[in-house]
Amino acid sequence: MAKETRPEYFYHPVIGALSPMTLGLYFSRPSSPSPSEDIKARIPMTLSKTAICAVTDEVLPIEQMIRFVVDPNGSIVADLTQKLPGVFLWVKADNAVLKKAIWRNTFAAKTRQTIKIPENLMESIESGLTRHAMQTLSLAKRAGELRFGFSKVDEVLRSHTAAVYVVASDAKENGREKLERLAIHDNLPVIDEWSSAQLSAAIGEENVIHMALADGGLTHKLLEILTKLKAVKSET
Repeated sequence: MAKETRPEYFYHPVIGALSPMTLGLYFSRPSSPSPSEDIKARIPMTLSKTAICAVTDEVLPIEQMIRFVVDPNGSIVADLTQKLPGVFLWVKADNAVLKKAIWRNTFAAKTRQTIKIPENLMESIESGLTRHAMQTLSLAKRAGELRFGFSKVDEVLRSHTAAVYVVASDAKENGREKLERLAIHDNLPVIDEWSSAQLSAAIGEENVIHMALADGGLTHKLLEILTKLKAVKSET
């Protein structure tokens, strides 16, 4: 009696066991020269790190998300610097999505453990992002990427060496309008999120009204933080 030959099976970590025939269904493409080339063609190339939102199941760049970590006491903490150790998950930086995560306690469902949610979690996210932005402005000053004062900001805007214009929310209209026109002419972002007192405290100077930041990593970080802050505060 001839020995029965059984097909060799392959194991895929997600799909499971696959026979050679089934494997062919995944890899065969009439127009593709080889399976490996077909796979490469279907993999999107991106430099951004991505994660899955625990609420919407969207795959998004982490620049658009808030990382949450379970602390040793079983409470959920917003890890805005993305450095805290422990069990973590990601949620889209969006007011409605974050509120849904809190209301449903998505943190407990996803981590499969009892999770305590602080009553002021939304407020702590907003204040934490604001604090993070102020720290970024301070770092930009130390790195020489930030100029402040009307005349200095006017100079860098006219020389087209600025990437962002920051103006105090309580600035007088005359000076603001002049510098804002220069920024808008160069299609630069104009940020008026914080008061003069907040900007002054951030960089350790007095009566700071106008700022200009050069293009660089810290400026990009500031814009990322501000985008998250506005999304978290927005009700739409």
